[in-house]
Amino acid sequence: MSGQIPSCIRVLQKTDPRDAEKNLSHLASFVPEGLRDELFQRADVPLKIGADKDEDRKYVLSEHNRDGDSYRSPWTSKYDPPIENGLQPSDRLRSIELDLNVAFDKYREMYFGKSSVSSVYLWDGSGVGEGSGFAGCVCIVNQIDDEGGQSYWNSKHFVDAGSPSGGSCKYTLTSTIMLCISPDDDHKSSTYISGSLVRQNQREFRLTEEKGHIVNIGKFVEDVESEMRSEIDNVYIQRTKNVVQMVRTERSSGPTQGQQHTKVLNEAVLAMAMSRKAKVANK
Repeated sequence: MSGQIPSCIRVLQKTDPRDAEKNLSHLASFVPEGLRDELFQRADVPLKIGADKDEDRKYVLSEHNRDGDSYRSPWTSKYDPPIENGLQPSDRLRSIELDLNVAFDKYREMYFGKSSVSSVYLWDGSGVGEGSGFAGCVCIVNQIDDEGGQSYWNSKHFVDAGSPSGGSCKYTLTSTIMLCISPDDDHKSSTYISGSLVRQNQREFRLTEEKGHIVNIGKFVEDVESEMRSEIDNVYIQRTKNVVQMVRTERSSGPTQGQQHTKVLNEAVLAMAMSRKAKVANK
């Protein structure tokens, strides 16, 4: 029973991210009802965007800020639609959450432009009070809908911050990047790139005060995301470009080879005809 969730996650990671929501729904029908919430929390599907009307700001919708059918805004911590007794981080964690959202709002604008959206959500761990561990999720969405094309970059970084010890803190970061580069309606026959990449890293940072989590998490996410971005560009996208270029080269050389083959056949037929004429003349 416990192995069903990891099996479903592996299946989703090997399918087209564009069909992730549909595939997740199908997989959930095979999982016992008691495990479905865990599956939805751990599954990676394209992120969506909501709007905080009070602050006039956008935020990312994910399983980590959902309670029932409502989603919590990282800017006001209010749920939309409003609900009573919705899950909330502690006051101490809420202060760190706000500062992280401000920091990553600048980060996503610097790396992805003004059209992108980022959100950070934190929740308390098993400990209580200052110095206890916590967990959280950093979500970044850069979506381009241009004349029927659906291209996007989704990055989700799940961070587990342990309890500080000896002036340092250990962080575990599980990062998922989902990428889709899709042509517009006029180029549906063109090649598109779609896939996901998952990496897990652990680091230990110096921590002398609670606000130090902001710098540590920010640096950790920036370093890992830069490495994954380079891996996607240098390995996967470049490999795709090489394959496409090879196909185009073969296609462009096809008619030349055909023409050469036709020329050889014509010469052979002509030589045979001349040979027959020569034999007739000799007779």
